[in-house]
Amino acid sequence: MSKHMSILADLKTMVEAKKVAGSSVLTLDKTDRIQVMQTMIHLADLSNPTKPIDLYTIWVKNIMEEYWRQGDRERDLGIDISPMCDRNNITIAKSQVGFIDFIVHPLFETWADLVNPHAQYILDQLEFNREWYQTRIPEEQEKHDIMLEENNANIEITTNFEPSHQHQQSSPNEIADLKQSESTKVASYFLIFHFLYFEKF
Repeated sequence: MSKHMSILADLKTMVEAKKVAGSSVLTLDKTDRIQVMQTMIHLADLSNPTKPIDLYTIWVKNIMEEYWRQGDRERDLGIDISPMCDRNNITIAKSQVGFIDFIVHPLFETWADLVNPHAQYILDQLEFNREWYQTRIPEEQEKHDIMLEENNANIEITTNFEPSHQHQQSSPNEIADLKQSESTKVASYFLIFHFLYFEKF
């Protein structure tokens, strides 16, 4: 993901070259072929939103649970929670719409231009999945807000009736191990975090 933008830019350049050539067949040298194969690997890595919706939602559930467990562990250790890993501040539907709009769709749309018309069915499924999640944003946001209110109420009760205590200090090794684990995830999802938190939907 750290090279996502450069991969997308190179792919767009290849599409423009195809248009200039005015041919449905794109002549590729060795460097171009390697670039195409690298792009295909990246496409496969981001392909969950292009799968049938029942399969896509299973992957989303499993991936988000992995992130949230990491966030729970970071909270227990008293360190900053990584982007996308706080189960109290992420709504799945909105995050998936943002992921599709800013990361997945631009890449697959450009790829479809390169291999036109052989990838249109992928775009059709992607757009269906986006709409599926888009329609679920209001309901999910309402449930999320209710959960936050309940959590805040529980925190207030705990504060009023339980004695305060010092958070257990994590060992340097525990923190170092966790930060090493999270570093790849932070790098991989920096772009997603940027769009989700700084773009308005």
